[in-house]
Amino acid sequence: MTRAHTEPTTYGLSPAHQRLLDDAHEVAASFAPQAREIRRHLIDEHEMHPALWTAFCARGWPALALGTPPGDGGGLLGLALVLEAFAEHNIVLWMPVLSSALAHAIAEVGPDPARDAWLGRVASGEAFLAMATTEAETGHNIFRSSTEIRAVDGDFVVSGIKRVTSGLDVAERVLVFGRAGAADDERRSGFTAVLVDPRAPGATMVELPMGHREGVRQFALELDAVTVPGDAIVGEPGQGLMAMWPFTQVERILTSALCVGSAGYAIARSVERASSRTISGTLPIGAAQAVAHPLAALHARLQAVRLFVRQTAARFDAGVDGFVIAGETNSAKALTADLAYDAADHAMQVMGADAWDEREGWLDVFLDARLSRSGPVSNEFALNFIAQHVLGLPAHR
Repeated sequence: MTRAHTEPTTYGLSPAHQRLLDDAHEVAASFAPQAREIRRHLIDEHEMHPALWTAFCARGWPALALGTPPGDGGGLLGLALVLEAFAEHNIVLWMPVLSSALAHAIAEVGPDPARDAWLGRVASGEAFLAMATTEAETGHNIFRSSTEIRAVDGDFVVSGIKRVTSGLDVAERVLVFGRAGAADDERRSGFTAVLVDPRAPGATMVELPMGHREGVRQFALELDAVTVPGDAIVGEPGQGLMAMWPFTQVERILTSALCVGSAGYAIARSVERASSRTISGTLPIGAAQAVAHPLAALHARLQAVRLFVRQTAARFDAGVDGFVIAGETNSAKALTADLAYDAADHAMQVMGADAWDEREGWLDVFLDARLSRSGPVSNEFALNFIAQHVLGLPAHR
């Protein structure tokens, strides 16, 4: 009996998107034996694995969400399919998620100097961008940000501390979100977002010992009166929330695609192990319902959420109202993060003692999946949005 029924569903994909998915799986499979090396290279050398990134860029994949028409296999759905395929081969590419989401925001809200400086370089894979929003006392609640971004003589001066920022050692610029003006400024109004060079005078990157989750280094970013050129703004002064809105939609969908791929990897490897490992008797452990039923349930959930994520990406590409899409992207993030964690957790159980051998890599799969429930936005914040803006429930003020 074959296991053809466990292959990822392709229902609803256009021929162009199907070809893209097939190509992504082929390329990802060729690099799968190097998955741990690829992860370590980014951490140790502060750059994407050269051979992998060359293959990725040669196919134009960094540009998929930045102008490649959906009809040609592009759009956000195209990039989601590629990242899902790589994650399904245990290659989780986090920096393209950040860069594509930020580039999309720049494309949406401008201004032209930011578009001219970064869109082409991100689309070619030449440059990476990072995001700095969370703070120690406020977490993901950006409305309580204490970072100050003051307009001074045509430039901006940025002061504050951002708690957890991924990939600063790889990124050329980091989008910093903060309050417009200083606390004692009567003209203070709204929020502003600017692209900061994390190596500029007054900026200090402090690495956090977080075990290189998601295959990248994590940093606190201390900003002590960092001067930023006026043309580094994204959006308009005092209108930083307009930059965050398009960023979050793309980031949620691509994060969900990574979670779907990671869940698929954990389930597939668990099925292989459960089909071959015999501890007692004559049958493998997969014959026991205690092992088999959780895997079957995880498989059923994977089929459903994979379709939902792809549908949401396709609806985004089709221009469905942003507020409607926001409800769907937050739903996708919460569902896929829980699935990735549950799949990784059960994989740890199926693998037995091997799961705790650091050489096997399962601890990274498990801990990365656990992190997905807390970031890049927590499931609680995603559910808050659904409760308040989809279901219409009251909210604390």
